[in-house]
Amino acid sequence: MVTGVPDGEAATGLPAFRVHVSDRARHVRLVMTSGGELTVVVPRRFDQRAIPAILEAKRPWIARARARIEVRPFPGAAAPVLPERIALPALGEEWEVEYRSRSATAGAASRRVAVAREARDGRLVVSGPVGDEEAYRRALIAWLRRRARSALVGRLEELARLHALAFESAAVRHQRTRWGSCSPRGAISLNLRLLLLDPALVDHVLIHELCHTRELNHSKRFWALMRAHDPDWALHRRQARDAWRSLPSWVHARNALPRV
Repeated sequence: MVTGVPDGEAATGLPAFRVHVSDRARHVRLVMTSGGELTVVVPRRFDQRAIPAILEAKRPWIARARARIEVRPFPGAAAPVLPERIALPALGEEWEVEYRSRSATAGAASRRVAVAREARDGRLVVSGPVGDEEAYRRALIAWLRRRARSALVGRLEELARLHALAFESAAVRHQRTRWGSCSPRGAISLNLRLLLLDPALVDHVLIHELCHTRELNHSKRFWALMRAHDPDWALHRRQARDAWRSLPSWVHARNALPRV
């Protein structure tokens, strides 16, 4: 459930914000969208009268978050540009992309769908409706998801064995605002866009979610666990956040800022 707080700046001296009451939330969390809208996520039984004090304490973070948005516009705000080449640093691969208009003799239903396939000469061939760039983009996302399923889940299993951390299940999704997430049952979701990151940052995100199978929070115990398994976690965390803004526009689901 989301409740609005209109004219928060004028009424309280605090930034305007919206409240999202979540059954899954265990702690208060602040989320800043690419449009500069602040949302306060709270557990269902949380006393919302405490929110102003939390926002007062978080003023520096709120100011920094909004400054980043103003200085560096979110790439997803622009119209997606179809790539001529796709680099997948996580796999050490680079693909040349070729777009082909599908034959007019194809069936009516199939003409509305684009398909990406890997050619033997190292090209990625995308065929679909004439001039339908959104169909081509969806085909590229579907291809990226297929590559990510095997690569990311396989690497997650390797890291789980290496660090003696167990998870219940794993899935690859086109997550809007997170590189990854972990449920209370140990089900891990990974963002297909991780393939566009360097291997060290991919491992950082995977270890982050594996550590959540032990500590489903961001407490001191959690960060101690992260430090034990990823000594450079603080550097990697900053790099992962910055990397979100350098991703190409075609991979973005919608305008949103990442959380890790």
